[in-house]
Amino acid sequence: MRITIFGATGKSGQILTRKALKKGYHVVVFARNPDKLKIQHENLTVIKGDLNDKSRINHAIFGSDAVISLLGPKGASKGLPISKGTQVIVESMEQLKVKRLIATATPSATDSNDKRDFRFKFAVFMIKSLIKTAYLDIVETSNIIRQSNLDWTIVRLPVLTNKTQKNKVRAGFIGKESINLFFLNRSDLADFLLEQLTDQTFIKKAPAISN
Repeated sequence: MRITIFGATGKSGQILTRKALKKGYHVVVFARNPDKLKIQHENLTVIKGDLNDKSRINHAIFGSDAVISLLGPKGASKGLPISKGTQVIVESMEQLKVKRLIATATPSATDSNDKRDFRFKFAVFMIKSLIKTAYLDIVETSNIIRQSNLDWTIVRLPVLTNKTQKNKVRAGFIGKESINLFFLNRSDLADFLLEQLTDQTFIKKAPAISN
């Protein structure tokens, strides 16, 4: 399988990339700063580019079986860069007929299957109040993906940690399953994302996950 990863230079992205390569996948990484990716492998292709560069994104996605995006806002920003970049990725995938998209988000991207949960509602309220552009970017990114013709899964995350891998992930919807705000190990996240490449349970759904 050939997969394209966006957001691979971050902590979670590098773990995901290593695990994908270990499974024997050919991995294409699209990165603005490739030097941050401290990985070398015969099955790894790195393409340098910005999220507004449609031709470079096309080059990264062409021939892939699926795309995994760990893109997300890092604090306040000018405009909505992640959602704008995601729009380009979605358009490229639709043009190249690459159907499977697995993307990460936070509970700020709500889902109709969620039930009321004060803890999550308060956390989202704080993000919306303190970092409004990040909140808006996450929500708009989710909307763009949902409105696409892709076989998408939006994986909504709690606080990520570097603690020892639990090898156990709870996945479901807020207020229905025992999903918590704290914590999710990055290695467990990587495993869950890779599982979605072949698991159809959450196609066109947005599960929240945690340890």
